[in-house]
Amino acid sequence: MEMSELSDEVRTFIDRFTDAWELMRGKRMNGRVLALLIITDEPYLSSADLGRLLNTSPGTISTATRALLGSGYITKVSIPNSRATCFRAEDDVWGAFLSREKLGLQRMEEVLRTAMSTPAGAEPAPARRLRNGSRYMAWVDQYHRNVLEQWHTYRDQEEDTPPPQELPAEMLAAITRLDHEENP
Repeated sequence: MEMSELSDEVRTFIDRFTDAWELMRGKRMNGRVLALLIITDEPYLSSADLGRLLNTSPGTISTATRALLGSGYITKVSIPNSRATCFRAEDDVWGAFLSREKLGLQRMEEVLRTAMSTPAGAEPAPARRLRNGSRYMAWVDQYHRNVLEQWHTYRDQEEDTPPPQELPAEMLAAITRLDHEENP
């Protein structure tokens, strides 16, 4: 795959996307790579293409693609009879991210829960912070179980359908359940 150069419109999109990405606390180069993979009509771009089109080094592209792969925003594409490393954005970039985010929530809950059984975790202030953190992760994970399904339902509706304005019933139930556990 050999894309020659980026149009002004594509460059503008990449710049605007990257600015928004940084506001969401993302790394600038990760935003540039993701923006290019989202906006390209090519089925995939190689690491060399990404570096050339974004005017940056192979190491910088490698770091950005590794982070984006780990978060689920992009996937690696295997090309028969080629040693080139190629990538594409998921068709549902944000849904793919949401699917992978669950793993991070579960891992953090386990880390916090494990720390509660250490001597430091038995002290009153750390115990309170660890318990709150663990319960927060469990609460978000409970809500998270339904978010992806709700996203797919909303995504597949007609374009002019507004997003839901209320919290999903599952989240309201989880909040109520946690309130009752805290204040029996």
